[in-house]
Amino acid sequence: MKLLIVIVIYNKSIKDLGYLDSLKSADILIYDNSINPQLVPSNIFYHHNQNNGGVSMAYNYAIELAKKLYKDYLIFLDQDTSFDQKILETYFKFADKFGKDYIYAPIVKNGERIYSPFIEGKFKNYPQNLNTFNYKNVYSLDGKSLVNSGMMVSIDIINNIGTFNEKIKLDFSDIYFIEKYKKQYSEVIIMEVYLEHKLSGDEGKNKQKELMRFKYYCNGAKEFQITTSDIQRVNRLVFFRMLRLISKYKTLAPISIYRKYFLGDVKI
Repeated sequence: MKLLIVIVIYNKSIKDLGYLDSLKSADILIYDNSINPQLVPSNIFYHHNQNNGGVSMAYNYAIELAKKLYKDYLIFLDQDTSFDQKILETYFKFADKFGKDYIYAPIVKNGERIYSPFIEGKFKNYPQNLNTFNYKNVYSLDGKSLVNSGMMVSIDIINNIGTFNEKIKLDFSDIYFIEKYKKQYSEVIIMEVYLEHKLSGDEGKNKQKELMRFKYYCNGAKEFQITTSDIQRVNRLVFFRMLRLISKYKTLAPISIYRKYFLGDVKI
């Protein structure tokens, strides 16, 4: 099994990725969206994009590199996800058992909240509870979706369903990709691997950061709306995210962002 791991970073030192030296069974690509480039070990592939093209562009770059290197699989990681060789060996074990016709996903959580796989609600997406989670290796995606972080996809599947939408720079990148997957496949493999991960807002109140993230959310939703059959659900997701931010920060600024970046044509 030939594997490429892509780690997308932004304003993070590569030295802080302490697990790199432990990964002996895969090639590694670091896609750096920071303003300034960094020095990397000679055994790691590195690409610097000072314009910060977003995660979808980074993933598509990794896909092309994986094809050039004749890899079988890609694992997508972000800078805040912990990983190591022991976890990687679990990926190999499951891939040997189930083959190339599934997406493989870890259980991505923060404490008792499971962020992936998550429940697709009418007004917002909901985490699952670790204590009540119904774990199955072969897991139905009916009413569910996954986040990008930790996901492993075969090149065969990517050749079949296509790549990421580079117009979706951040939020909805994973939902868009999984929606394409669900048009042809109904199940994924959930592995007995637990990755700790925080979503925007988990760290408490950070008004500036969350309002900036809402711009990405609005732009991503607007682009995703073009491809999904459930346009009204996307409208509700964005509208209720706006209301939640208004309530959290006691400001009307989210309304202006909503009008410009979702209803209007302003791009981030």
